[in-house]
Amino acid sequence: METLSLGSSQIRDIEVMMKGYKPTLFKRHIVIILLLFMILAQFAITEAASNKHHFQIQQKTIVIDPGHGGYDKGARGPDGTFEKAVTMEFAQVLALALEKTYKVVLTRTDDYWVDIPTRTAMANHLNADMFISIHTGGSFLHQARGMSLYYYEKATTSPLMIETESMAESKASNIKELWSNIQGRHQKSSKVLAEDILNSLKEKMGETVEHNPEIQGAPLMVLEGADTPAVLIEIGYITNPKEEKSLNDIVFLSFLAQKIKKGIDEYFEKAP
Repeated sequence: METLSLGSSQIRDIEVMMKGYKPTLFKRHIVIILLLFMILAQFAITEAASNKHHFQIQQKTIVIDPGHGGYDKGARGPDGTFEKAVTMEFAQVLALALEKTYKVVLTRTDDYWVDIPTRTAMANHLNADMFISIHTGGSFLHQARGMSLYYYEKATTSPLMIETESMAESKASNIKELWSNIQGRHQKSSKVLAEDILNSLKEKMGETVEHNPEIQGAPLMVLEGADTPAVLIEIGYITNPKEEKSLNDIVFLSFLAQKIKKGIDEYFEKAP
């Protein structure tokens, strides 16, 4: 709260209120103290209401989606690390980094399956300001490495499934078509978001990871239904032995989360 100082007009208001009143000196002091207390109380109420209103306007909601979960394990590393475990761990680390500034909601909070339409439906029902889906890369070639950022870009063929085992589950969902192709109208904003995160990731990240982050547009179904700027981030190749080790390192994950947060901050600073 700002320091309160009475201006000449406020002092005059008190003097006007006291005009014609002839109390004892003691009573006069009591009345002045009570009037000052009332002014202070009103100032505190006004300031608190102003701060609350400002906070409500400024705070953004970010939905973080840890990919896979439950029976859908995702890719597997040479040492047996499953993608679903890495995405859950990193989503929690990223949420911790963001929650001091933003309202953060996870599409899953443990090792269970959530079908794809439900993931984006959660963001839409919350009127989220951003949707971020977390994954890792996977390849039969152990040399494959690096981070990738994806934004939704419609294709003539059907959207790609990022969770290959989830096709049957998605078809059974009651909300599959609720927000079909709605991400298209956010494509420009989503690309800007991906670029802001990319610029932050491009800053030197030390020797704990081999990375060459890049941006790609793709018809990913996990992004298709999000009615808000949305990106999918592959935070490294779990099938690469060196990157699998990094993806199990909480220090690296924390550092990576701070980089992504910086990109998100920069996006919201520019966003209308």
